[in-house]
This record gives sequence, structure tokens and C-alpha cells, in this order.
Amino acid sequence: MTTFNQISNALEKRLAALPNAPPIFYDNQAPATPPAGDFFIASNLPRPSVIDTLNATEIHSGIFSINIYTPAGTGRAMAEKYADELHIFFFNRRFDGLLTSTVSRAQGLVTPTHYMINVSISYRTITE
Repeated sequence: MTTFNQISNALEKRLAALPNAPPIFYDNQAPATPPAGDFFIASNLPRPSVIDTLNATEIHSGIFSINIYTPAGTGRAMAEKYADELHIFFFNRRFDGLLTSTVSRAQGLVTPTHYMINVSISYRTITE
């Protein structure tokens, strides 16, 4: 049986393999004071599991949310570059029993210290 922890671990392992990624923080690891440079904060947002009663199949799905932070005042180019790399790295991929499909990004937001873009990656896994 696939668990939420196994899914989170597979997504985090895949993200950690992204070439040239900045430091990555996960749930319960975000720094109290943001780092001065680029960084990611990633979270797994699961949907309720579905059970297909015809063949006892369990479907787990959700969104892997990655906030990309780049220093304020440096423009959006680096954040957009990271968003493009995440799209290529996760769009329509299979790994560790997961299938990632849709990759979308939100409009950038400016904070006092950083520019932030959210990238959302839809995933699912099917177990019997």
C-alpha cells in the first residue's frame, strides 16, 4: 500500500535531483528568517484517496507545491528559469510508482525580501 509519507518521499527525492537547484526546504523546515539568495519551499498537498470497488484499486492524488524564491529587486528572470526547469523535470513523468502530469505556475508575488512564484505539480499513484 502506498502511504502519504512514501509519496512525499518520492516527490522530495525527485525534486532534490533537479540539476542546479537552490537550497530546498520541506514541510516543517522553512527557515524563520529567509535566506538572502534563491531557495525553494516544497509541500505535498494530498487529495482524499479514492477506492475503485470493482477491482480494489486505491488511487492517491494531490498537488506537489513548490514556491520559488529569488531576491527582490533582481527581476523575474531567475524565478521564471527555475519554473521552466521544474516544468520540464516533472511534466508527464513516471518515477517511484508516481505519475506527474499537469505543471502550472501562479503569478509572481513580491515580498519585502524576495520575488516568489508558485509551481503546482499534479500527481497520482494507483495501487491494488
